[in-house]
Amino acid sequence: MAKHFIVAAIDFGTTYSGYAYSFKDSYKTDPLKIFSNTWTDGCGALTLKQPTCALFDGNGKFHSFGYEAEDKYAKLASSDKHIGWKYFRHFKMSLHNKPNLSLKAKLRDDQSKLMKAIEVFAASIKYLKDHLIHKLTESSGVNETSVNDKQSQKAGILTNDILWVLTVPAIWSDSAKQFMRTAAEQAGIQERSARALR
Repeated sequence: MAKHFIVAAIDFGTTYSGYAYSFKDSYKTDPLKIFSNTWTDGCGALTLKQPTCALFDGNGKFHSFGYEAEDKYAKLASSDKHIGWKYFRHFKMSLHNKPNLSLKAKLRDDQSKLMKAIEVFAASIKYLKDHLIHKLTESSGVNETSVNDKQSQKAGILTNDILWVLTVPAIWSDSAKQFMRTAAEQAGIQERSARALR
């Protein structure tokens, strides 16, 4: 079993999402020493979470999440350039409403176009995971513009150094919980480094 020195919890919410983390050594001396990110909305307000929304470009490539996705889509829509982009909001509970959930399940975007749900969830979880690793890498003094294991390794931080906790609603079916585990794996969180909470 891997030795984790950071525990990170991703709260993938219906309306808002974010993460918090703690260092194992700090936890031993001060269990309430927990860190989280502060997000800034389009008006400059600071929040501990950001909207659960994801934006994909016309080719289906992930573009952004949260406030950045909201702002970009609003700008595109205001100039009628949003056609073809895929914007998903408040999509989490769609897993709960599907009794026979499979990896083939699809979500409808803002323009009623379909996309595989697993791609939307995995990209969103990956965004939050990468954001945290980037934040940890940045705070260690390594300035990198993108996050991957080679870059985080320079800072002494690997994805597997983190015990990942992903919150899921207790009312969800086993298939919905498994779907989230699969999405987390596709986002680069290995099963042995992850726990799902209810």
